[in-house]
Amino acid sequence: MSVSNFGEILERLDAWNPFPRAMLLYIDIRHMRSVNRMALPGSGDAVIRNAEDAIRRWAGDGGIAGRIWSNEFIAAKIVDHSQAAVDEASALRDLLTDIRYESVVGANRIAVSIGLTVSGAQDGWAEHVAHAAEACQNAKRRGLNQIVTYVPTQSSAQMPSVNAANVLHFRNMMQAGRLELHPQPIMDISGPKPRLAKAEFLLRMEQDGRYTPLPAGTIETLEYFGLASELDAFTSEVVMNWVVDHADALQQLDGVTMNLSAKSLVDGRFMNRLFNQLRNLHPPAGKLGFEITETAAIEHLELAADIIEEFRSIGCTFSLDDFGSGLCSFGYLHSLGVDEVKIDGRFTRDIIQNPVSQEIVRAIHQVARATGKRTVAEFVDDPHKLRMLQSLGVDYAQGWLFYPAIPSDQFLELLEHPESVGMLQPASPTADRPASPPASGATTASVVPPAPQAPPSPSSH
Repeated sequence: MSVSNFGEILERLDAWNPFPRAMLLYIDIRHMRSVNRMALPGSGDAVIRNAEDAIRRWAGDGGIAGRIWSNEFIAAKIVDHSQAAVDEASALRDLLTDIRYESVVGANRIAVSIGLTVSGAQDGWAEHVAHAAEACQNAKRRGLNQIVTYVPTQSSAQMPSVNAANVLHFRNMMQAGRLELHPQPIMDISGPKPRLAKAEFLLRMEQDGRYTPLPAGTIETLEYFGLASELDAFTSEVVMNWVVDHADALQQLDGVTMNLSAKSLVDGRFMNRLFNQLRNLHPPAGKLGFEITETAAIEHLELAADIIEEFRSIGCTFSLDDFGSGLCSFGYLHSLGVDEVKIDGRFTRDIIQNPVSQEIVRAIHQVARATGKRTVAEFVDDPHKLRMLQSLGVDYAQGWLFYPAIPSDQFLELLEHPESVGMLQPASPTADRPASPPASGATTASVVPPAPQAPPSPSSH
């Protein structure tokens, strides 16, 4: 189903006037791939039709219902109170799970997952849908035929909501030439003095003469609407052009990397086109790499392993980003042919105070080294953390202790004057440099940490 159908449902919700309150459900028909494999011809399509009919009957004339993707639906109706909403959701679940389909092994019932949110508001429906979708994901993790009510938590309250306006803003910024890729230096910390060795290209937008990360929720929205490949196509084109234009600078570095969305990773058309572009580019072996998150790699383990092997055959490298944020199974380090492991920043943040974080970092580094992989520590913003990481043998460090993401010309200037590397150089007004005073405990020895005491998490692009 196209994106426009989702927009149509949002328009209907925005024009709706429920009183005294409304409930909204996000419904996922489970295991449709298995249904289509097992079902007799036409039975899979009949399941979707019967489910849609049941949802529309449940919503009634005063409610709203519609199919947004192949096996996902939205339904909303007026209710008096929250308990009534739970009862209504249970009634719909029973209607749906009574649907049967004929298969090669006989008649089977379908299974569902349902996310529920209740609100008295008459607007902000895109946010309500995002909350119901989040609750539906939790229901899927719990098992089959589960109903989960969205409950705001500190973490979920801080999560950016899906907003179609973010797509238009991103496209407008891209067409206006107001998006850039800024390299963030990555330091080799194996010696007594950190050495500028690598860079991760991060997306920045120009606004009022300054460069800042994209608005919160932009990447999540692009992924939600299946448009992440637009972002990664732009990113890869810019980085590949940089590699061509700055071949001498690239030779001085261990390599440069760019981020790759999980949604782009599983987009066969995009990945095939990217592979052909890189094969024609002939980048120096080991100098151009991609960063994919641990959770994305594990979720698509077999596909990720094939892609990594294919791209490494033409000289590209891979980093496993945010390692430790997901399942953190060391077995994956053996089965995935990545070259580098980036240790999740949560362990670096409290590595001085928390012995458990120290041991986790030590274990990740030791297992990575045993499997022939290098390690990078993120969120390094204090000299004491740097010394701890050096004592553990970590290979590289990245963070505001050294530099934020800086414009390319400033990065090239650092390469031309390596004797100046180690202290954060005065940045131009356009750089997204931290403006607060040095963090507590900062010194002016080898590096000056001008980072705030609690630096924000970097964007994944």
